[in-house]
Amino acid sequence: MISVLLGFFACTPAVVDEGTHDVRVDHAGKDVESLTPRTCVNETGRIFAVWSDDREDVETVWFNMSADGGVTFLAQDTLLSHGEAAATNPAIACSGDRVYVAWEDKRDGELGYENIYVQWSDDAGRHWQKKDVALDVDPDGLAVSIGPTLFAVGDRAWVVWSDQINGAYDIFVSGTQDGGESWSDAPVRVDTDEAGAAFSSHPKLVADDSGNLVVAWEDRRNGASDVYVNNSTDGGDSFAGTDRRLDGGDEAGASNSFEPLLALSGDNVYVVWQDERFGENSDILMNYSHSSGDKWQDEALRVESDAAGIADSRYPALAAQGDQVLVAFQDNRAGGYDIYLRWSDNGGSDWAVEEEVRMETDDPGQAQSYNPRIALSGDSWAVQWQDYRDDLAGVFFNDLYYNYSADGGTTWQMADVRVNSTDYATSYALGSSFYIRNDVVVSIWADGRFGSADIFCAGRALGEPSLWIEPEGDAAAAE
Repeated sequence: MISVLLGFFACTPAVVDEGTHDVRVDHAGKDVESLTPRTCVNETGRIFAVWSDDREDVETVWFNMSADGGVTFLAQDTLLSHGEAAATNPAIACSGDRVYVAWEDKRDGELGYENIYVQWSDDAGRHWQKKDVALDVDPDGLAVSIGPTLFAVGDRAWVVWSDQINGAYDIFVSGTQDGGESWSDAPVRVDTDEAGAAFSSHPKLVADDSGNLVVAWEDRRNGASDVYVNNSTDGGDSFAGTDRRLDGGDEAGASNSFEPLLALSGDNVYVVWQDERFGENSDILMNYSHSSGDKWQDEALRVESDAAGIADSRYPALAAQGDQVLVAFQDNRAGGYDIYLRWSDNGGSDWAVEEEVRMETDDPGQAQSYNPRIALSGDSWAVQWQDYRDDLAGVFFNDLYYNYSADGGTTWQMADVRVNSTDYATSYALGSSFYIRNDVVVSIWADGRFGSADIFCAGRALGEPSLWIEPEGDAAAAE
């Protein structure tokens, strides 16, 4: 997908005057690239958004928030990173009005290596700390630390990342037990093979309010990438004596298992990933624990219902509530990639539907659809994706679409819903977040409609389509 993304940013659209439902989130100037939007929604519906942009002539991390479900955002962005070197790849988590943001930062040392920094606010982003805090113990910037992800619950928060301080990348966690006032004296290593001996990457973290943490990651200690997991019962101060391989089913390191995702609901923990054990095509597999990450299934569960390895399935999305777990993915069984959804009502023990449900309502396999996202709120379920059905010129311009069920997956809409309010396939819409609250659907993404990437938000009633007003007069002629 790297080459495709480069194509997106190389093909920037012409500036168009338009009427739109979409709300601009960032306030960067013209020709500033605002990238990698990451968001969090708290219990009252406040939306917190971070991204990196180059308005300061070097990439920095910025913040904005909405208190009304995405209808409006603050009139000014807040600069979070305060170094003189690039700050990129932000992650965010929130619990109540406590908001935490971590990122990769190159300010330390002369080698231009990334360290992990964190900022936090205890008043919904109105005020932040005067100084950013470095989490990895590497003040001279001699090792690379990358890929931070965050999780927050109550007054606790944790950051997990990949760190090469010992040689090859290992997985480390740092946490706060007091809302950010103090962080771990030193990060805690999660993987339990020999330090620095093998490449470990793409960590994800979930935790509950009792201090049970589960971390999953991609690990090459056996050759090809496997999926490993470890858990902590003391708030991240220590981890179990031995981590565990989750992908199972074939010899360790015999085939690649990529980029695990985690979801938590009560005592249920789910891990889903993309797996190559059945041949050149990838399949989607899942493992689960009903004991807060203490015990796992001996064999992974395959998500798709078609024959193993017959089609290519990639980039899963994962969501859970109660004993329900939902997995969406892109799959090319019909030609081009389509988006499918399958779910379990009993904690992953088996699937609730015999076959997964296709989300698009155009002809199967006729266009490419990528990178699904899932949003849940009771019986309201929705799946969003990047859709190229109208990219007739083949310039990698896309729209965002979703389909939804209002009855817990029993029925789905006969017509999918377009999100972004631009003319069809005249720009790119990437890096989306997706939520449902009180039957309002909120999407936030990076959008190229004005010639460079900006951050936009669309918050509308479930099922309400986008609105684009065609330019008139000189604007239309210029187009």
